[in-house]
Amino acid sequence: MEIKYQDKVYQLEDPLPLLPLRDVVVFPSMIHPLLVGRPSSVSAVEESMLRDRILIVSTQKDKDIDEPEAQDIHRMGTVVQITQLLRLPD
Repeated sequence: MEIKYQDKVYQLEDPLPLLPLRDVVVFPSMIHPLLVGRPSSVSAVEESMLRDRILIVSTQKDKDIDEPEAQDIHRMGTVVQITQLLRLPD
C-alpha cells in the first residue's frame, strides 16, 4: 500500500493492524494520546510495534460494545504512526 503525505511517499505492509477507538476521532497531523486496554487492541498495538509502528485507527459506532466486529466500526479511518509507547502495570 502506498500513502502520500506531506510530500513523502510511504510504502506500507498490507494489511495493517486496526485499533477501534471509543468516543474519539483522529485526523491526519493530530497528536493524540490513546489509552489502550482491551486485549484485541493491545494485540494490534503490539503487532504494530513489531513491524513499523503504523496502524489504522477508526471510531466505533457504539462506544458500549466491548469487542466490536467489522460492522460496529466506521469504514473510514486514519493511518497513524505510534511515536511513543508507555506500558502501565495494570
